[in-house]
Amino acid sequence: MAMPGTTLKKYLPSVSLMALLTLHAFLMNGHHHLYQYLPVGTYLDPIVAKADPSLFKKSLYVEAVHRTQVKLSIIDVVYPYLYHHFDFETCAILLELVSLFFILAGIFALSTVLFRNSTVGWVAMLLYTVEFNNWTLGSPSPYANFFHHSIPFAYPLILWSMVYFLRSRYTYALLLAGISWSFHPMCTVFLLFAYGTYWLFNRKEFTPKTLFAAIVVFSAPAFFTILKASSYLSHGTPSDQLWMTVVRWTAWYTCFPSLWPPLSIIRAGLFLALFIIALVYIPTNQVKNKILTFTFSVGIMCLLGTIFAEAYPIPFIIKLSLWRSTIIYLFLALSCIAYLLTAIANHGIAKRFLAVALAVLLTGYIKSFALYYLPLLITFLIVAFYEPYITKRFPHLRGKFSLLLFTSLAFLLTYQAIYDHGVLRLLTFFCFTLLFLLTGRYFNKIFHIKNSWVLPLVFVAMCDLGILYHKGGPAIYYHGRIQGKVDPWADIQMHARAISDKDDIFIIPPYLNNFGIYSMRATLGDWAEGGNALYLDQQFAHEWLSRMEDIGWRKLHGSVEGYTNLSTEEVHHASKKYGVKFVITEKPKTFELKKIYENDRFILYQIS
Repeated sequence: MAMPGTTLKKYLPSVSLMALLTLHAFLMNGHHHLYQYLPVGTYLDPIVAKADPSLFKKSLYVEAVHRTQVKLSIIDVVYPYLYHHFDFETCAILLELVSLFFILAGIFALSTVLFRNSTVGWVAMLLYTVEFNNWTLGSPSPYANFFHHSIPFAYPLILWSMVYFLRSRYTYALLLAGISWSFHPMCTVFLLFAYGTYWLFNRKEFTPKTLFAAIVVFSAPAFFTILKASSYLSHGTPSDQLWMTVVRWTAWYTCFPSLWPPLSIIRAGLFLALFIIALVYIPTNQVKNKILTFTFSVGIMCLLGTIFAEAYPIPFIIKLSLWRSTIIYLFLALSCIAYLLTAIANHGIAKRFLAVALAVLLTGYIKSFALYYLPLLITFLIVAFYEPYITKRFPHLRGKFSLLLFTSLAFLLTYQAIYDHGVLRLLTFFCFTLLFLLTGRYFNKIFHIKNSWVLPLVFVAMCDLGILYHKGGPAIYYHGRIQGKVDPWADIQMHARAISDKDDIFIIPPYLNNFGIYSMRATLGDWAEGGNALYLDQQFAHEWLSRMEDIGWRKLHGSVEGYTNLSTEEVHHASKKYGVKFVITEKPKTFELKKIYENDRFILYQIS
């Protein structure tokens, strides 16, 4: 039996490196209190209203949340207490750091369980960045560098549940899934569907005793949240065509594939191609079959989410947002791609350069590393994979991999220099990487440090310093400031709060959101509040849509155009109808109203 001191000594280097990579991820990916392109900021308004009932009494959204009892997470009990007694933004940052550590540790554990190689785990941790959010469809938000309600609790639990499940420790896996259900039932449904699919194809692995134990340990921590979910579903109201209109206008990015931009589909397709290449490369059929089973389950959920949203709309299926199940696929794909890059990097300088370049492109840290480089890198990845077969068929290509790779990159760099921007930064990265790899090979031969992590850590640190220097430092948003500058949207909110009463309502551009965070004031409505119609009732959808039509938003993707063309007379009409005293515009849009305050981006008006 190992002594406690021996165990600590054994795991301390790995835990220390994980903590270091957590700091790396936090500084490189930044932190935003909220996110402009997801409706997560609206979650704070009911929290604030619960902590201080005198606020948001006239908020249509907060009223609907209280009426429908849609908040199912156990954390809803804790957040109002934190908000009332502590600085909430500080708590959110600390929560993100702790969550990020356990997510990264889970990614490392998942990779090592699948491939029995710690190097794959470290590479997978480095690949986990905010750019990860853009490599699939359905907006699962796998990397939440902002306050996201229950996700910081659910994702680590889901990852570690998958780790135990793939180790055939099913009781532990379902226990963690039950705890995850208490924080985020929807994401846990995706995980349970994946587990159910695996059980369907591998029933011999599960004895009746194992199944009974798994059900019991899942139900125990999930029991009260299951009761709340049952109560919420039983009190649900029918959803009509107007509800469907609101959902299509505001939640199209997660539920309706026909409305997704072609570029997003191309990006997701290229990442999927990379994942498939990695799957082909995996030599162990047992590991491959497990990954394929989980991926198949995600594919089924996405297919159902498409059919019952686009062809035969069923509100209950739409509310499940089944395309967000791609979070399961993404975690597995991350490990598989890390395995592929690790394997390719062991075959010469050119292939190591290819692996590093592909990894950096996937992280999104160098913004000028454009998407059109990805098909070229994937092509050379396939060439590297099948090089023995290719050179046997075409002998004149033997030994030409390096020449072809760097010549092709030179052509793309030339194109970027002529038609795009940022080529100098990218060229600097390429030259630095190649020089570092050549120098590293020299040091390896001289000092015999082939298996040391010193050189990779030095490379990552130097890249981090260069990127952060170019960005002007870490992008950490805190109390309305980021990188020493005041956020104009936070600034206008703070002035709105100073000149208004608690019950005042504001008209804001409906394509913006999160106005209540610093203003502590209700709005007539915005797209993010409308996005929550997905889980709220028909009454809320009808009232929200009526308000949006009154301030110019009258068609799909028409929020910016509608508000830009809104007249002063229409604003007066809406203000009388809803009792609004204040209006905000984003420059250059103006109204013929009394200006109270303006900054370099927004104008605050008072309606006489």
